Amino acid sequence: MTKWILFLLLPLLPILSFAKPEVRGLRVDPSYFYELYPTLSATEIAQKVIAKAHEAHVNTLFLYAYVSNHGAFYPTDYPLTEVETHFGEKNIFKELYTLAMAHDFHVVAVISVTDNKSVWDARPAWRSKMLTGQDYKPMSQTYLLSAWHPEYRAWLKGFIQDLTSKFPELYAIEAVEPTVDCYWRMEADYNPEANKAFFARYPAGQLGDDNWKIMRAEGITDLLAMMAEISHSQGIKAGVVQTWPAHSDGSLFKSEEVRDDVGFDLNEILNLQGAKKMDFVVGELLWQQWLGEHGTSVFNPAWTLPASLKFQEIVANRSEVIIHIEISTWHGQHSSVTPNLQQFQESLEVISEVVPHIDVYDYSQIENRSAWDELAAWK
Repeated sequence: MTKWILFLLLPLLPILSFAKPEVRGLRVDPSYFYELYPTLSATEIAQKVIAKAHEAHVNTLFLYAYVSNHGAFYPTDYPLTEVETHFGEKNIFKELYTLAMAHDFHVVAVISVTDNKSVWDARPAWRSKMLTGQDYKPMSQTYLLSAWHPEYRAWLKGFIQDLTSKFPELYAIEAVEPTVDCYWRMEADYNPEANKAFFARYPAGQLGDDNWKIMRAEGITDLLAMMAEISHSQGIKAGVVQTWPAHSDGSLFKSEEVRDDVGFDLNEILNLQGAKKMDFVVGELLWQQWLGEHGTSVFNPAWTLPASLKFQEIVANRSEVIIHIEISTWHGQHSSVTPNLQQFQESLEVISEVVPHIDVYDYSQIENRSAWDELAAWK
């Protein structure tokens, strides 16, 4: 079956001409080390992570530097931040960063550009807002800030500058899933600063109209452009990862659909030029997510290949493309789906000879499920 799919898709292969070496990326979120390694020191954990990653042919760590609900995994006194109280104070990020580079891994620092609890708590005026003026709080553990608030933009600029100054040998900084509207209901962002910017550009416009949809996504694009400029000024690459939705028939959303539903405008992000340009974009293509959501049998590990090729076609060589795979359980409107180890391996195998760059979420799940042999199938 796989060979037959490859034969059908051969006309699309020229778009896959990327530079070597291929990325084999593993995501590492230190938040999970409490349960995983309760008795180990930060140094011992770093040694274990790097050893296991090396055996699985990983060459790039996507290492979470700051997580909204926990804080920084490195000591920092940058305003309105907090340091994670255990592994952050022990500088687990630096332990992993230093040891990874000593073993020739690339290290990508993963941050959020829109979600931060300590900032959300300290600055209510910077929060993403609903049309009623209420805070936009779509989920209990989500703390979204307005990309249009000038004071938040200034804060984020300083935060990224602080991070790059502390870790100047990073390979890249990646923004994780920048989102305006989590449930695609046009509920956000109506922050007064966002509204003011909209009416300054469209005096006769209406909040929620087509121009408003385009402009609210522009706020995210601006944050990513700023992140890239700061990173590039330090010789560090910049990228972004985003879940890419699929329709019930298996087809991927167009960029314009994601822009209007989520507030993430991939086309405009990819069209950024010069120092603002994204070096790479990571597409999350999770068959189990959309099987759980839609319940249609087209979503299975084999779907990962045509979906990956379509995503590459959408990107159209404007940035490097990395395809993101997970072993995670997904809870959808139709059902909950947990890939077994064979399905996880198959989703990697069907793309590993065709898609140059792959990353997997995440170390803790691979370790908990003893899936290292299956992960190594991507070599």
